Amino acid sequence: MFNQQQFKQLEQDYELYFLIPVAFADWLAHAFMVGKSSHYRLVPYFYTPKIGRRWYGRFMYWSLWLWGRRWLQRIRPQKVLATWAYPDVVAAAPIARRLNAEFYFKVHGSDINIHAQDKHRARQILAAADEAQGIVAVSEALKTKMVSMGIQEDKIHVIYNGVDHSLFSEPKEPPIKRNYFLYVGNLKAAKGVMELLEGFARLSVDPEEPMKLVYLGGGPMLGRLKERARKLGVAGRVEFAGVVPHKALGPWMQHAKAVVLPSYHEGVPNVVLEAMAAGVPVVATEVGGIPEVLDRELCGLLIPPQDAAAVAKALQGVLKHSWSSEAIKAYSQRFSWQENRKGLLELLNTSSGDNSETQGQGDDISA
Repeated sequence: MFNQQQFKQLEQDYELYFLIPVAFADWLAHAFMVGKSSHYRLVPYFYTPKIGRRWYGRFMYWSLWLWGRRWLQRIRPQKVLATWAYPDVVAAAPIARRLNAEFYFKVHGSDINIHAQDKHRARQILAAADEAQGIVAVSEALKTKMVSMGIQEDKIHVIYNGVDHSLFSEPKEPPIKRNYFLYVGNLKAAKGVMELLEGFARLSVDPEEPMKLVYLGGGPMLGRLKERARKLGVAGRVEFAGVVPHKALGPWMQHAKAVVLPSYHEGVPNVVLEAMAAGVPVVATEVGGIPEVLDRELCGLLIPPQDAAAVAKALQGVLKHSWSSEAIKAYSQRFSWQENRKGLLELLNTSSGDNSETQGQGDDISA
């Protein structure tokens, strides 16, 4: 979603083309889209699921090149911009080389935090970085991690993601009548969803106004969370509302007592920026780039990861504190897609030797 919003901003300055790898089954299901747009190209991505992950970069490269070569050679892009370190960036680097195009890429957090732990994938990411004219990291913490891998520091530019403030700041009706804490995201262990449930269960219950915990999203932990909620005796106060479209998140965030994200590791999660745009305090773990963007005096509380007791204490603390919704919203204005666009243009134009504010007719591919 944030890539889509970022590219929408870049369309003001560049003519954009998108080369999109999809699993073969998905490619067949959307075959009607192939060739329908001159600016989008879907190609089937052939790989061996869960086997030979070290080869995924090569699998994606050959899938993209064999199925997209003629289209790429016809549009002749001057710049290639890839997002997600592995396998996308690794696959895009040789494509840019074949096209004699400038190469840039963006990393988000988990793509470096997880894939860099594997020496084979880390080596491939490092090789791709050597070919890049510029790299976008979404936080200083992520930049530091990349430098520790051996990536050249002056290539890495920290550009924070933005928020569409209109989706979150305009007042809307509450989705439910009860007071609630809100989690938004994938229901997987590394997001701290079980620690959140355990911490919530430790809160003292106000019989006149009992708090609820609402999970928005789906994922592999859903069944375990439901079972654990029953064993903890809080199933009646925990709601699993499923996946909600991004455009419908505003009301859920605006009326939450706090948005909670107890992840084990992160880049700069957009859910934190969006909660602040809604004027709601955040309880989040002190990992990745979260401490860089969350003002602890104005906007919320930071806790250590994998600590249910800390979650419980923070939830209690956020209820006792008096938060200024307007102050939180004002602080969040620094995270906008307009500011993000300025940073990207500075990188793309300066690296290519063009210091003008806009590039005009440059072409850009997201691989």
